[in-house]
Amino acid sequence: MEKNTEKKIKVLRSNNSREFCNKEFKEFCNKCVIAWKKTNPYTPKQNGVAERMNKTLMERARSMLSGSGLGQEFWAEEVETACYLVNKSPSLALEDKTPQEVWTGKKAFLSHLRVFGCDAYVHVPKEKRTKLDSKSEKYIFIGYKDGLKGYNFWTPVTRKVVYSRDVVFREVKDVIKHEG
Repeated sequence: MEKNTEKKIKVLRSNNSREFCNKEFKEFCNKCVIAWKKTNPYTPKQNGVAERMNKTLMERARSMLSGSGLGQEFWAEEVETACYLVNKSPSLALEDKTPQEVWTGKKAFLSHLRVFGCDAYVHVPKEKRTKLDSKSEKYIFIGYKDGLKGYNFWTPVTRKVVYSRDVVFREVKDVIKHEG
């Protein structure tokens, strides 16, 4: 991040889990002049900001799970998408700026945002179809492709994930009126 943003990491707070508490990580922090602060075991309240963000991400992921109708096997994609959206959403703590804007100095681009779990018709390239094959296949939108101008899709037919930007979204699902 330092090379990409020219901003220096000064402090890193972690818990006392094994992936961080080792000689190599300590030497890395010392070499990079990063103050490494550790919390006491089993005290998440010592890292309240991170714990609150974890709660926010899980609440948003749970909401996306409920709205999408997808199973819990997509929890990682839901949390990743929730994080993506948090970074593009205004925050009172940042004076109504987005985390992305504060970090990069550029306003967030929002017109590409889509409804998690919506139907999507992904274009099939000419090279991957015959003359009589359909030019698109139905998929389900499951997030954004990091580092690319594209989206992640999943199909229950082959149970595969594909990445594409050539897509038509169907974000409105049929609403059935239930009278009780």
